[in-house]
Amino acid sequence: MAEQKSKLVSVTFKKSWGRYAIGDRAGFEPEKAQWLIETKRAVESGKTSTADAETKATTSKNAGGDGKAAEKT
Repeated sequence: MAEQKSKLVSVTFKKSWGRYAIGDRAGFEPEKAQWLIETKRAVESGKTSTADAETKATTSKNAGGDGKAAEKT
């Protein structure tokens, strides 16, 4: 009979780790994913925190983004 494969957990990296850069997503066995999350190297994909939202807002603001579409001249 075929071997049962365990379900992968998708994580998004918050720190560089191995070949993964900040913002990369990858799937891992649940135990490895939990370790990455506990050590704050990654968060489970699709789950954002208030700190993540604040970082995105600050980055956008510093880049001159105001959330409005640019006008054509």
